[in-house]
Amino acid sequence: MAVKIVESHSVSPSSGAAAEHTLPLLYFDIIWFDFVLTKPLFFYALKCSQSHFLDTILVNLKHSLSLTLKHFLPLASKIIFPLTSSAMPVSRYTTGDSLSLVIATSDDDFSHVVSNHPKPAADFHQLVAQMPAAVYSSDEIKFSALAIQLTLFPNQGICIGFTHHHSICDATTLNAFLHMWASINNSNVIEQLPFYGRDSVQDSTKLTMIHWDKMKTNRPTVSLAPPSPSDKVRATFHLSNPQIEKLKRWVAIKKPSIGRPSSFVVACAYLWSCLAKSEVDKDDDDETQYLCSPVNCRGRLDPPLPENYFGNCSIQLIAASSHGKLKGNDGFVAAAEAVAGAVKIAVKSSRVSEFYENRSEILSELKGKRVVWVAGSTKVDQHGADYGWGRAVKYECIHTDFNGAVHLCKGRQGGIDMGFSMPKPNIFSFASIFNKYLFINSNL
Repeated sequence: MAVKIVESHSVSPSSGAAAEHTLPLLYFDIIWFDFVLTKPLFFYALKCSQSHFLDTILVNLKHSLSLTLKHFLPLASKIIFPLTSSAMPVSRYTTGDSLSLVIATSDDDFSHVVSNHPKPAADFHQLVAQMPAAVYSSDEIKFSALAIQLTLFPNQGICIGFTHHHSICDATTLNAFLHMWASINNSNVIEQLPFYGRDSVQDSTKLTMIHWDKMKTNRPTVSLAPPSPSDKVRATFHLSNPQIEKLKRWVAIKKPSIGRPSSFVVACAYLWSCLAKSEVDKDDDDETQYLCSPVNCRGRLDPPLPENYFGNCSIQLIAASSHGKLKGNDGFVAAAEAVAGAVKIAVKSSRVSEFYENRSEILSELKGKRVVWVAGSTKVDQHGADYGWGRAVKYECIHTDFNGAVHLCKGRQGGIDMGFSMPKPNIFSFASIFNKYLFINSNL
C-alpha cells in the first residue's frame, strides 16, 4: 500500500466557541495516561476523483468538523500532565487551539483493504494519523487529544483515520463525536450535545487521588507506538444475527440456570472457547484462563451518569475458567457461564469503588497469565456515522496490533464483528475452529 500525504491542515472550533474550557480528568481517565494511543479507521465507499474530493468534499468536511468541535472542545484541547506535586491533570482548551487534519491518497485496491480475509497488519499503519509533538516544560507536559487523517482511494473510497488519546474519552464519547460530525456534514443537524458535569461522579475525589498518586511518577504516552510486527495479519470474523440467536438457544438448553444470555455474552464465550480450542500447543488443562473486557457503567453508577457524559466511564469485567473446560466439547457453554457471571458482578454500582480501589492489585494478578483482552463493545455501532456517503463499509481498530486485544463491535448489517491482529498461523488455526463449530451448531 503506497500512501502519499498531499495536504496538512489545522482545524479549530468555529466562531462562537468558548474562549476557554477546562475539564478535570478523573480516575476513569487517569488510568489511560500510559496506554497505547487508540487508532480507529473507518472506511467508506466513495467514487470521486482527487480534484473533486479536494475542491468540494474536503471543504465541507473541514467546515462541519469545525462546527462539531465547537461542541466538543476537549478534542481540540491540550491535555495537561503536571509535573509539580500540587497540580492535577486537566484538559484545557484556549482560543487558537486546533487539531491536526492530514489529507492523503492511496493507490491500493479499496475492495481488498476492506475485505475480511487476512491482510498484512503493517499496511494499515500508513492510514493512521500522526499525533503532533508534545510540548515539555519544567512543570508540565502538554499534548494533543486527537488527530485525523483522511486517505482517499481515488474513485473507490475514503478512510477516516483517528489517533486518539484514551485519557480524554472512551469509545462511547468518540462515537458520539463522529456521529455529530457526520450529521452536520450530511444534513446540518446537531445531535445530542455532550454532558461535561463532573460533580456527581461516584467517589470521584477519593479515587482520583488514589490513581493520580500512582500515575504521576510515570510519563504519559504521547506518540505512536513502534510499527506493527511484520508477522501479524489483520482479519475480521462475523457472527450473524441468526447465528447469535442459535448460540443463545444452545446456552439456554445446556445451562438454563444462566437464563437468556446477551449477545455480548455469547459472542465473548464463542470467541474465548474457539481460541482455547485452537491453541494446540497448550496441554495444561488445569491452567486458569481469563477474558477481560471494558463495560460502560455510566447508567450503573450511584447516582447514574447520562449516556452523553463526556469522558471515560467503564469498569473491567474479568471472567475466569480453566483451559480444559474451555477447549472441551462444552467449552462454549462453560465460557458463557463464566462471562455471564462476570457481567453480573461488574454492573453493580458498589463494584465500581471496590474495583478502582484495588485496580492495580487486581490487574497485577493477571500478569503472566493467559488472558483474552476484548476491546470495543457489541453495543457501539462503528459503521453508523453517515457523512453523506452511506454507512461505513468497514471498521478497523489498529492499536490492537500492540496489545493483542480482539475488537468487538456491531456488524455493518447486524450481528457482531470480531477484529483480530495475530500471526498468520494463529489466524488460520482460529478460523478453522470458528467455522467448524458454527457449522456443527447450524441445526439448532
